[in-house]
Amino acid sequence: MTPAPVPVRLDGVVKRYGHRTVLDHVSGEVLPGITGLVGPNGAGKSTLVRAILGLVRLAAGRVLVEGHDPAREPHVVRRLVGVVPEDECAVPGLAAVETVRYAARLCGLPATEALRRAHEVLDWCDAGQERYRPVETLSVGMRQKVAFAAAIVHDPRLVILDEPTNGLDPIERRAMLGRLTTLAHDHGKTILLSTHVLPDVQAICDRVIVLAAGQVRLEGTLADLTRPVVPQLRLELDAAVDEVAARLTALGIPVTRTGSLSLQLPAQHAAGLDRVWRATREAGAVVRALEPVQERFEDVFLQALAAQPQEAPRAAS
Repeated sequence: MTPAPVPVRLDGVVKRYGHRTVLDHVSGEVLPGITGLVGPNGAGKSTLVRAILGLVRLAAGRVLVEGHDPAREPHVVRRLVGVVPEDECAVPGLAAVETVRYAARLCGLPATEALRRAHEVLDWCDAGQERYRPVETLSVGMRQKVAFAAAIVHDPRLVILDEPTNGLDPIERRAMLGRLTTLAHDHGKTILLSTHVLPDVQAICDRVIVLAAGQVRLEGTLADLTRPVVPQLRLELDAAVDEVAARLTALGIPVTRTGSLSLQLPAQHAAGLDRVWRATREAGAVVRALEPVQERFEDVFLQALAAQPQEAPRAAS
């Protein structure tokens, strides 16, 4: 069987506006799952999204969406992709359900099927009776639900979202992130999340592309990028932290107190783990958690921005 094409492949993409280079030989891949496209304001994220959609003419390089060139096959690519833009693009006067139905019709769905699909996705987005109100009268959160429903009404394989949680309250933000996770993990969609909100990336993304000054500074899985150079473990206890620390130190395992009930120690092989269990048991403590220490993605992101453009602070697969 022929392997499925990569959802998005970027090969040396260059985009200039006059003498200003906005995308400078950007290469990389958006793989199945949720990929976070992150960077400071002006990094080129929105321009890269437009390049993927074939909405800008490139100075050099190539973009392929599931093997199709958006510059040559724009209609094919737009059937494969659903987009939630950063800027609102609803038609004033249309009710929410009419807006989503209109998006479905533009994607080629017959009238009856378009209306059925519009109601189906609005139900999934928890739109309720608000769907019958004109879009300009809706709250920010509800307008975002409508934009999201319009983006997925034609069941695209790739969904691109540009700053989708801007202006959302914490409850709506969590709901939006939950829907993206469901689409990716339960329905097999590829999600590209362009954002500068790093906690959103940490919460749901499988992979990350860090863009700065039009260049890719970092790319890889979130797990790999946040793994410390020297592997460490976090040991959380219910009591007797000082006694456990003393016993581990006596056994030759250096520990660091990181909280009232937690210790940090070097990653251990099987024999070392046996000594950890013995020390906690003899101290009368119960292990609540023993897990690898991960760096904060915010710290990794700032390190990537601080690196020189030609340098790669860390390689990850």
